[in-house]
Amino acid sequence: MSTDTDILRLDRVGVRLRTAEGEARILRDVSFSVGRGEIVALAGESGSGKSTTLMTVLRLLAPGARVDGSILVDGRDIAPLRGRRLREFRARTARMVFQDPWRALHPMHTIGRQLTESARAAAPSLSRRAALDLSGDMLSRVGIPDPAARLRSYPHEVSGGQLQRVVIAMALVASPSLLLCDEPTTALDVTTQAQILELLQELNRDLGVSIVLATHDLDVIADVAERLVVMYAGAVSEEGPTAQVMARPEHPYTWSLMQAAPGRYPGERLRAIEGRPPSPLAAVAGCPFAPRCEHRADPCASAPLTPVPLEGRPDRRSACVRVTAEPAHPGERTPA
Repeated sequence: MSTDTDILRLDRVGVRLRTAEGEARILRDVSFSVGRGEIVALAGESGSGKSTTLMTVLRLLAPGARVDGSILVDGRDIAPLRGRRLREFRARTARMVFQDPWRALHPMHTIGRQLTESARAAAPSLSRRAALDLSGDMLSRVGIPDPAARLRSYPHEVSGGQLQRVVIAMALVASPSLLLCDEPTTALDVTTQAQILELLQELNRDLGVSIVLATHDLDVIADVAERLVVMYAGAVSEEGPTAQVMARPEHPYTWSLMQAAPGRYPGERLRAIEGRPPSPLAAVAGCPFAPRCEHRADPCASAPLTPVPLEGRPDRRSACVRVTAEPAHPGERTPA
């Protein structure tokens, strides 16, 4: 059930795709919500389902993909959307910032042309002059100097950090309610990463846009997102307020992910997660992380896939069957 405070709600969303080897389950019963004006992070190693979750919200999956469950955006079920209504939804309500800004822009068109087209897709009645003015204002808002000159530039004439700002501006000219960011800092240097993250926080604060940030970098999550959804093998393993989850993870996968992050525990050797995630083609019984888990026990073979609220902590959810009996992590260390 969606509430007035949610801009996005996924309820037991699954994605299946037919392949030559059989049916692949890309997402498995994914459920979480994003409040209005909230920043939520999706974390997990490559292949965990973060990007697919974002693409599913925008209905950008490969032809033939089967989607189960429900997705509500601003209280509206997006499953029935087709043709013009689907295009309007993508143009006005939810926008995506992709990982690679060079692939998100057409190399043969100026930045100004692409921004004005984006603005007019959301508001067809907008004149070209008004759309160009709006585009310049948005470039200025995202911190690009001399926006008039940049509007005349082509993508190859702009640095990677500036180009990512252009892509963010192109999304925001539509005044969307929801901004989906798929690893937006991966291709950038550390200094530029910090600047982009600060920009997203500023836009969230000033414009009230809700943001879903998919990333494998825990350092990105720590200072930006209010809530954290940890994904593994296409399913949600843990969810809760970011500070609480990172201070005391209640799922062994979250703990393992944190221990494998460089610089999180100074002076200690990194601990790689042994083994591999299950194949999307494989039938998964119980907890999908169990084969790689140091704390696995017999109940893990029949553990529920969907996380459940922790006792006395309704804002925390975990799919680990052992968290109510003992900590899912060894000790009480707090990451640096």
